[in-house]
Amino acid sequence: MEQVNVESSAYARIAGLLLRFQRLFFQVKDEFIYGGYLTSLGCPAFVLSVSLLLGLAVDWPVLLIAYLVPLVVYSYNYYEELEKDVATNPERSGHLGKKVKLYPVLFGVYMSLLILLLLLFANYVFTIFVLILLSCGILYTIVFKDLTKQIPGFKGVYIAAVWALAGAFLFNFHYSVTWGVFSVLMFSFIFLRGIINVTFFDIKDVESDSARGLKTLPVLLGREKTLKFLNVLNIFSFIPLILGVYFNIIPAFGLSLLVFYFYDLYYLRKARVVNDKNLRMISYTLADAEFIIWPVVLLLGRALIGF
Repeated sequence: MEQVNVESSAYARIAGLLLRFQRLFFQVKDEFIYGGYLTSLGCPAFVLSVSLLLGLAVDWPVLLIAYLVPLVVYSYNYYEELEKDVATNPERSGHLGKKVKLYPVLFGVYMSLLILLLLLFANYVFTIFVLILLSCGILYTIVFKDLTKQIPGFKGVYIAAVWALAGAFLFNFHYSVTWGVFSVLMFSFIFLRGIINVTFFDIKDVESDSARGLKTLPVLLGREKTLKFLNVLNIFSFIPLILGVYFNIIPAFGLSLLVFYFYDLYYLRKARVVNDKNLRMISYTLADAEFIIWPVVLLLGRALIGF
């Protein structure tokens, strides 16, 4: 009888440990997804993709700076928009609300680390460019978001343009690479893919954006017409990439990124039939993960195509 009690106690301890591990896992997962960490990986992925297409190495401080810039911007935006997100982003607002008092501290840590990296590793021109990107990102929340009330679709164009500037030119500014047609094509490609991403995200916010008078494309067109528009844009967004390869400006393995036509096609079709909760999850995972996978696909493409 005593042995049975000992075994039961051991099983109970193991079960307790597994339960605590499970809770910790889901807490880390929610923080990674809703805390802006996953989304912020897109910018260094752009920089790494540009370096692969140029055939030039990129240093880790540049990638870390490229990661911290959007992390600072998103942290500020999430903090300022927390109360407004309760209705349309309950999972994110519920998670972030638990650490709302820590947000000023986290924001300070991110900013301090970014400034330190700029002082240690960045040149003057690169630093100015990073500060401009930061200002553009934060000023959107403070000032420019209201322009979406007057200018239809302004939000998607503005945000996509800022991150396309970061993705296409951070490498150039740090390594003093001469601007050329390659940079223009990469900016155009990232910009068009970014509009798909931002507009898709806006679908889940239709009710709140409409109530606030924001003229995003989903508010103006509705879900069905917005998804049709994004399907068309999903095709045309690859034109800069194809032109670059055709004129030998972008290496042939860059065409490996065409697989993301099918990637976006999958989640755009899925968005037609899912409920609001699953739509938000698709936005935070599948849509955001696309850009992170770019360098992996390019490496595979380079290995298979060889030029």
